[in-house]
Amino acid sequence: MPFTIKPTTIKEKPLIHALLQFYLDELSSFPGETVEYKDAAGVYHYPYLNNYWQEQNSRFPYLLYCDQNRAGFALVRKAVDHYEMAEYYVKPEFRRLGLGRTCAAALLNQYPGPWRIEFNRYNLPSRNLWKNLAERFAKGKITQGNMDSSRDFTQFSF
Repeated sequence: MPFTIKPTTIKEKPLIHALLQFYLDELSSFPGETVEYKDAAGVYHYPYLNNYWQEQNSRFPYLLYCDQNRAGFALVRKAVDHYEMAEYYVKPEFRRLGLGRTCAAALLNQYPGPWRIEFNRYNLPSRNLWKNLAERFAKGKITQGNMDSSRDFTQFSF
């Protein structure tokens, strides 16, 4: 079962927007997550989505695939001195297959250098994914810490 990541075009933005609906709904179930971009009709409007096609030197949108099936997305952002996995989502039916780990590692390889990845501390699968990837692939020191009452981070170089 091949796993692949593909950079997206502006024409594929609706595909990421559709996946964001599931992702943000799932994320909102964790303590400390207040997803404020939901309108009266129940549609999430991620405020930074358009930026991924407007700021092409600092934001990088990807779709994740399992065989030819769309399995998730990744939004990578270049900050001043590091990269961030701004958002990362694997659809439930593609979890526990190695897709999340494989695609995340491929993205880390594509952007070598310092990374900072934030996650909700109550989202154990996410926390475990990023900590395990850092421990497995980091070159040098791994820094872990707390952002606030519900968010932690892992910082490392790849």
